[in-house]
Amino acid sequence: MIPEAIDLEMRGGNHPDPVMNNVETQIAETAYRLISNDPVWSELHPRTAYNFLHLNTFYGTRNPELVNLLYRLQPYPSYLEAEVTGRCPFRCIMCEHTYWDEPNYPDWSMDQFKYVIDQFPDLKWAALAPIADPFVNKDFFEMLKYLDDRHVAQEIYMTSGTLQEVDMQKLVNLKGMIMIKFSHDAATPETYEKIRVGVNWDKVVRNIRALAKYKRQAGKFFPRVEFHYIIMKQNIHEAEMFLDWVDSLGFPVTEVMYSRLLHYFPEVKDVYTDIPEGLIEKLKNKGKQLGINVIANSDAQLKAEKLPANMCTQWLMPFIFVSGEVNTCCAQNEANQRKLQKECTMGNIFQQSMRDIWNGKKFRELRTNLYNKRFPSPICQMCVTHNTEGFV
Repeated sequence: MIPEAIDLEMRGGNHPDPVMNNVETQIAETAYRLISNDPVWSELHPRTAYNFLHLNTFYGTRNPELVNLLYRLQPYPSYLEAEVTGRCPFRCIMCEHTYWDEPNYPDWSMDQFKYVIDQFPDLKWAALAPIADPFVNKDFFEMLKYLDDRHVAQEIYMTSGTLQEVDMQKLVNLKGMIMIKFSHDAATPETYEKIRVGVNWDKVVRNIRALAKYKRQAGKFFPRVEFHYIIMKQNIHEAEMFLDWVDSLGFPVTEVMYSRLLHYFPEVKDVYTDIPEGLIEKLKNKGKQLGINVIANSDAQLKAEKLPANMCTQWLMPFIFVSGEVNTCCAQNEANQRKLQKECTMGNIFQQSMRDIWNGKKFRELRTNLYNKRFPSPICQMCVTHNTEGFV
């Protein structure tokens, strides 16, 4: 039984809908049991643990009862992805940012960041590093701390190419940083630096090792260390070797994820490749031998594995551009279609309140059309995560 004060701290009170209240009560009970009995989870503040489990319960759920509950209630978003800068000093050959043709919008100031975040009063999870390198924003660590003080569960994808070893300690010190996933697509310096142009292999490896060192010194499990390896023509020959390199680091790695590029666009014609049949299974077997958990989001590209689009719950997590456009989700990113994304935006958070955007006609129609198997937007026809067969 959860002490009443801790339950209140986790959930902020009962939900007015009895079905949702029952689900959230179960999430809170699980979180309390974990932080009470598991040394790993005991590192987290009760609200952070609850928030993280809340995300994992609802976002991307395959449970039709939960999907129906979400479409019935259409809860105001409590998960968020946002760009705090549009700048990146690197020219990675597979990244849409390398090929963007749009103005250099100013970085978000701390005041702008607070203005956006404060419009999500029950924010449970946030990721602030979707495309560009957020660490070039001089206020970025202060932004992470602002979320941390609210017990928001956080994760970040990065190369760490703009960071120093001391910055790794700052990340370890954040109480709500659940996961750091290094975007690392090679097992050798030569291949890595040809793919991630401008990023220094030696510097990145020093940072990875420094992160592990500071975690060890602090006696912490979080943040989890993971790797994301995008399979391309330039690095497919090192995919298996990469697991040996991860193993050689000599510290626990929670997961290695392999994927292909989410979208094909003309500028990556010399980069894009499908993943050969059998490779993922080979990599998973190699991971088992080394004690490394290997997953592949490429598996989700198979129609048999995809959820039908009327079970989509990605609209729970809006994606906000640095220029303020509020997009339905992140699934359209990395297609080099920024202009189309802006044309199909739900609204601009610097011109309207988020609540007005959420309750506005465009967002309401999108959710209704999705549920009723109608294409709500040209953007949804680009979806790589859900099966849109049967939609009109």
